Amino acid sequence: MREIAEACGIPLSLYVKRENDFGDDLRAGMEVIGRLVDSKVCVSIKYAVVRKDPAVDPYLTALLERVDRSRIISGIGERPAIVHLRNFGLTGFTTGSGVLAPKLCRALLDACSRKDYEQAEKVRAAFLPLEDLRDEWGPPRVIHAAVALAGVAETGPIPPFVSELTAAQKDRLRPVARELLKRNG
Repeated sequence: MREIAEACGIPLSLYVKRENDFGDDLRAGMEVIGRLVDSKVCVSIKYAVVRKDPAVDPYLTALLERVDRSRIISGIGERPAIVHLRNFGLTGFTTGSGVLAPKLCRALLDACSRKDYEQAEKVRAAFLPLEDLRDEWGPPRVIHAAVALAGVAETGPIPPFVSELTAAQKDRLRPVARELLKRNG
């Protein structure tokens, strides 16, 4: 990773999707991540370890003991964002569904920043029908189809090695995508 950062001339953002992304010895892996941040090879971490209950995450808790929370963002979209910002003190989150509802996405972040979690939950609820389909069928292919089905833009063919949604899936996705776009205003 150091060689990549040096060759590119810019620091990296790490994508942590599984606890063992940096080895089966979790503490040693966290230490590697910490050293990459300390040495400025890495400037940010997209934390995307999926939990049944995002409030119960011993790995994230331990990672925050090693790396300053200002370097870590919630990287799994709107579903765990409130918990990650409220309970763990993360300062931001990534979005996929935000391509259809950027204003709502911003409203969610703003509500969390104000610590108005009741409002944040109301805003987040608008994303959950699309997030459910993304979880069920695969995030990239659902967003790819949702952008076209909502009428935002023609997205063209899906990239190689990723299958298109079926006609029945598109029929189920279309009203969900359009409703989220409509709620965005």
